[in-house]
Amino acid sequence: MIATPTAPEALALAPRPLTTRVGTTVRLLFANPWTPVFTPLLILGIILLMNLAIWGLVRANIPADGEMAEGVNGGAFFLFVYMLVVAVQSINQAFPLALGYGSTRRDFLLGFGVFAVLLSVGYAALIATAAWVEESTGGWGIGLQFFSTDAIWRSEWLEAFGFGTLLMLLFFGIGAATAAVYVRWRALGMYVFWAGLVFLGIGGAALVTVLGAWEQVGAFFVWAGVLGTAGWSLVITAFCAVAAWVILRRATPSQG
Repeated sequence: MIATPTAPEALALAPRPLTTRVGTTVRLLFANPWTPVFTPLLILGIILLMNLAIWGLVRANIPADGEMAEGVNGGAFFLFVYMLVVAVQSINQAFPLALGYGSTRRDFLLGFGVFAVLLSVGYAALIATAAWVEESTGGWGIGLQFFSTDAIWRSEWLEAFGFGTLLMLLFFGIGAATAAVYVRWRALGMYVFWAGLVFLGIGGAALVTVLGAWEQVGAFFVWAGVLGTAGWSLVITAFCAVAAWVILRRATPSQG
């Protein structure tokens, strides 16, 4: 006779919904919020205060009838590089832990994707808003361009937000692909990976030179504009995401 599980037992045996499994991965990646949230915001605040103090002192020593250009700094954009590092650390540290807790590779990468989108949207909104405030106050009252260093950041808030989100996702994608290579093949994989990127870049530049197509390349970027060029970066971001999936689907927790 085949035993029929009771209602509580059947509920326990039922597979968890995809949203629940992905949400578990997202919570795991946010388990230590200092790395992806608090630390970069703290560093950003310190850098901003230091620049305000230095540029304020410089302004205070300029005669009233003197002229001085605006101070272009762009220190806020360390956030993009920092998020690449966050992507590498998150996958390298959380991947074996997630698989040890019973997560699948698909669930982990989907959770990481949600994690990357949340941070990208949040930081892009922060930079776009800060750039708008900076422009509205004349560079915090002293002509400092810490966030609004380019025309795209001085444009409409929505355009600046979209550009920041796309650029942040690009850095997350590159970080994910880099981390996947390291998890799967460790140091040897990293040597081959970066060497391949260097040769690919040199080969691409050489091909454009041989074809005499640098003028066409420049014309394309002029035609696309900053926001359009950022939109095309989604192709690279998608490629990196697929590469991370293909590599990690064969990785084991012991490799992570």
